[in-house]
Amino acid sequence: MKKMICAVLALGMLAISVGCAANSIVGDAAQRTGQYSGDVRITGNGTHLTIQSGSVVPTLSIIGDKCTVTVEDGAEVGRIEFWGNSSTVTIPNGLVVWVSQVGTNSLVRRDPVQLPPAQRKQG
Repeated sequence: MKKMICAVLALGMLAISVGCAANSIVGDAAQRTGQYSGDVRITGNGTHLTIQSGSVVPTLSIIGDKCTVTVEDGAEVGRIEFWGNSSTVTIPNGLVVWVSQVGTNSLVRRDPVQLPPAQRKQG
């Protein structure tokens, strides 16, 4: 009976670890920019991530400290999970997300990106 319980627990942990994140970023001080489809998990400290426009991320999980994530206009994120301290996620003002956290972290809402005058279309 004890072996069966251990086997069931081991299979459950394996299923959880395999199915949790489609896009994993592991390590300290990683810098990534990309268009993502599926869950995104950051494991480590000091990671900088930009989720580009067109991304569809049901869950963004940050497991670590002092990570910075920027979600561009036009990207979708449904849920943000923080596990650690001093991480910041910046999202467009109109994006509605669920947030859960263990630790002290920041969710910053910004106005739509304004291009500098030199980069605006003329005409």
